[in-house]
Amino acid sequence: MLPGTLSIIFFGIEFFILVVVIIFNRKHPFFWSIAMMLVLLQLYQLAEFLICIGVNENITGRIAYAIITFLPPLGYFLSSKVVGWRYPDYWVGFAAATGFSLYYLVTPGSVVLDSCNPFYAVYSWNHSFYYGVYYVGIITYSIIFLAAHLIFRRNKVDKKSSLFVLIGYLSFLAPMYIMVWVDSYFARAVTSIMCKYALILAVILGVFSFIKPKITENQVEEKVAKI
Repeated sequence: MLPGTLSIIFFGIEFFILVVVIIFNRKHPFFWSIAMMLVLLQLYQLAEFLICIGVNENITGRIAYAIITFLPPLGYFLSSKVVGWRYPDYWVGFAAATGFSLYYLVTPGSVVLDSCNPFYAVYSWNHSFYYGVYYVGIITYSIIFLAAHLIFRRNKVDKKSSLFVLIGYLSFLAPMYIMVWVDSYFARAVTSIMCKYALILAVILGVFSFIKPKITENQVEEKVAKI
């Protein structure tokens, strides 16, 4: 198999899921969040395939990192909307994502492809510690955020929708951490492998788009205020 084979296969699957969501579920309350997450996931897979077959590795690698940098704040944005969170604190994450993305896009050599095989790629990238804190930090916070709302506000949030998003997070994080725990070598390929497991997240988002969320407490209050 060609290097990057799994990436192009996953790109095709995620593209198909996106098409299904667009055709059948454009009126879903969280359509744009779901669609944008699917777009980012599949664009990363396409970028990784191009890197692995040797299409301008320097530029394509930096674009790939710019793409996935927006996934954590977008995921938290969806989480906050699902539970009816009033405060727009997700802009902090988007601001950080913009800063990292601009840095990687304009800095030559900031992302380097070390190796690639049919299943995943290994990168080296500048400021990996700070980037890791940002990336894992927002995802971890999102999981705690959803769990807290499900526990302490369970009668005021849409439990089914919140559980779907929470399971989506855990579906790609849990197997990734198990792999790293079993063999620390995979930590070098964490970006690529995590995005491969995120195919499960894409499937869950696709299923979620067919589920009509219940009206949240905030939406009730907004309707009352308009009367």
